[in-house]
Amino acid sequence: MPETFIQKKIVADDCIIDLLIAGKGPGLLLLHGFPETKLAWDKIALQLAKHYTVVIPDLPGYGDSTGPTPDEKHENYSKRKTGNIMAEVMRKLNLQRYAIAGHDRGARVAYRMALDHPAKITQLAVLDIIPTLEMAEHLDYESALQMENWFFLSQPKPLPETLIGANPEFYLNYILDNWAAKPDMISPEVRKEYLRCFKNQKVIEAICEEYRATYLDIIYDREDRLNNKHIDCPVLVFWSATDLAAHFGDPLAVWKSWANNVNGMAIQCGHFLMEECPDVVLNQFLNFFNTL
Repeated sequence: MPETFIQKKIVADDCIIDLLIAGKGPGLLLLHGFPETKLAWDKIALQLAKHYTVVIPDLPGYGDSTGPTPDEKHENYSKRKTGNIMAEVMRKLNLQRYAIAGHDRGARVAYRMALDHPAKITQLAVLDIIPTLEMAEHLDYESALQMENWFFLSQPKPLPETLIGANPEFYLNYILDNWAAKPDMISPEVRKEYLRCFKNQKVIEAICEEYRATYLDIIYDREDRLNNKHIDCPVLVFWSATDLAAHFGDPLAVWKSWANNVNGMAIQCGHFLMEECPDVVLNQFLNFFNTL
């Protein structure tokens, strides 16, 4: 990560969130996905920090952040709980209103924050997802095969923790290589850092708990849809041209049923958009967030 970023540790709820912060101007919170860390934003972070106060945390339990204590119902790892933790982090950084961008699991936290904290979120960018409820409702056999991690990682403890812990390097690189259209864009140095964290049994446990909480994320989405609750802020949607639309239909159309102001496009790469096509993502981010 660029040297101009300052590392901080912020206590929020019962977590210690490890983050990087740099820049001046409007706040911009960047949330990574599975199986990565805040390093996923490395290729675009410095340029963004020329325009915004950029905050890049490790999600609770991921990377060098500590996670909540696992609970029987997995509420502590729901996207609602994680979103509340992220909102508390931003408050402690004196950022009361801010834009947010998320990829993969981080995008699920990001849109939950836009629904739960509408007064705080000025703009929302989501990378390579549709809402969790929509994923569940559109699943078929073929798409389920492509999403084995959703079902494997959510199995009761200690099954996935034990299997991953036996060979974390294999599982990490399997995900990175198979989900990327351009695996070489994730460098050996970056993979080494991801692996450092992924070998931590506490990280593995937190990741599994976060996937086990998916059933709660679906319940919260369903409640919002039944109550006709929409995302009010402008929304930017990117997705991989190689995968998401093929299994779940037009992501833009899906998001337009959840938000009042949506734009976006497919990008010619795999799942890891900001690592595989950083220039495209950066230019689109600058255009979008500069409309504030």
